[in-house]
Amino acid sequence: MAPSYTVKSCAIRLFLAIFPLLLWGCAEKEFDPNDAEKSYGIAKDPYDDGAYEIAVQKLGEFKARFPYSKFAVESELLIANAHYELGHFTEAAVAYEQFVKLHPKHPKIDFAMFRIGEAYWEDAPDDIDREQEFTTRAVREWEKLIAKLPESPYSKKAVVLVAEGKRRIAESIAFIFRFYCKQDLPHACAYRAIQLADEYPDLFELRVDALENAIEALEKVAVLKEKDPASDKNLFFKTMSAAEIRTKADNLRRGLADYKKSLGKT
Repeated sequence: MAPSYTVKSCAIRLFLAIFPLLLWGCAEKEFDPNDAEKSYGIAKDPYDDGAYEIAVQKLGEFKARFPYSKFAVESELLIANAHYELGHFTEAAVAYEQFVKLHPKHPKIDFAMFRIGEAYWEDAPDDIDREQEFTTRAVREWEKLIAKLPESPYSKKAVVLVAEGKRRIAESIAFIFRFYCKQDLPHACAYRAIQLADEYPDLFELRVDALENAIEALEKVAVLKEKDPASDKNLFFKTMSAAEIRTKADNLRRGLADYKKSLGKT
């Protein structure tokens, strides 16, 4: 009985998914070339009914036919929304970005800016062992919103998400430098660990771990430099002498001590 129930459930879900498309295929209305408002209503109807594929098409047609109508601007935002609802996050991000660029004074500009970040966030991986380019883009877009419209309720949401995004990026960098440490590539380990420490000073545990690993790795790099000044295992510090590398490690060590002390974590 279980297999038939599953098939039946799938059939129901499929019907519910395509029903709006069937409905609109049968009841499609023509635009009135002399009435932009009425035509906008016709274009917007499938959006209101959740038929987003059709909405993208109809709203696009409306915008092409009535480019100077006040409703053309609203259709641009709805097209972006429809792409987002369809899970077309790349297309949604592009559409929202274009909307923000063309209509910076629009009353829903904060929503559009927030949605740019959301679209990138949806494409960003949760796993820290994967490239975090889209997480970085999302954070960057939300920071633009916060800077421009700090009082917006969307900015308040963005503040929370920026913190979450930055931690994810920092944890990804930590994953990378730990990998390099384990692979006995101290120059790469130190470089990435220093990057984390410099860019994310507010993440105490991660920053301390990064600095401790950077110091240890730099000591190893200095030894390698003495043994073989031309070694290809010293790519990130190849212009520095062994003494300069040790001085850098000492400076990081003092900086780490001061950092812990400033936070009462000695």
